[in-house]
Amino acid sequence: MNKIFPQGDGNAAAAGSKALPRRQGDMPQSFPGFLVAHCGDPTSWIYSDQKCDGINNCGDCSDELSPVTVCPPCGPGWWRCPSTVFKYCSCIPRSLCRDHVQHCSDWSDEYSCPGP
Repeated sequence: MNKIFPQGDGNAAAAGSKALPRRQGDMPQSFPGFLVAHCGDPTSWIYSDQKCDGINNCGDCSDELSPVTVCPPCGPGWWRCPSTVFKYCSCIPRSLCRDHVQHCSDWSDEYSCPGP
């Protein structure tokens, strides 16, 4: 989900590890505000560079979709569709198009997407 250094027991996880949702009080106070972003669930947070990256880092897509986040449209390597894959929210990588596997709930990745 998100990269977080847990506080409390002194056994900090390495950067890039999967983290559990955190209470707001668990967010390190030494972090400048521009480095963190809150998820739709106010008890969870991610690093700011994880917003609008196409990946469901918050677990509820709030880092990719409004009203919590306003992201630009899908980039050139992405296809906009209602994703069936938990990892993605409103865009999937074009490399997943036309691979004979449904990644969009409307099947547009198999029938409409021009592919990579």
